[in-house]
Amino acid sequence: MNAKQRKQLQRRMLIAAAIVFFIGLVIYMYGANALTIYKLEKQKTEILQGIEDEEVRSNQLDQQVEQMGSKSYVEYIARKYLGLYYSDETIVIPVIDEQTTESDGESIG
Repeated sequence: MNAKQRKQLQRRMLIAAAIVFFIGLVIYMYGANALTIYKLEKQKTEILQGIEDEEVRSNQLDQQVEQMGSKSYVEYIARKYLGLYYSDETIVIPVIDEQTTESDGESIG
């Protein structure tokens, strides 16, 4: 091989290496962008789900605020949290008989 052919071969190898490098760079950039897009889409989905959950919670709170003035809601709160009942009501408290609750044939208690 003479010097002229060797120089042309080196130039072609350099051009080929540059083309391979740029193709690799483009593929890398495309892959990085695709990964970023995937992560952002996943984050978007999670945020939209969170918004839907909070809208449901907001509707529930709105309904609860609307009920706050009603007589049935006041009675419910008085019964549940304050233990208040009407004077003419009969209060029934279930009692579990300890002798009837047995474990492995032996009586508890």
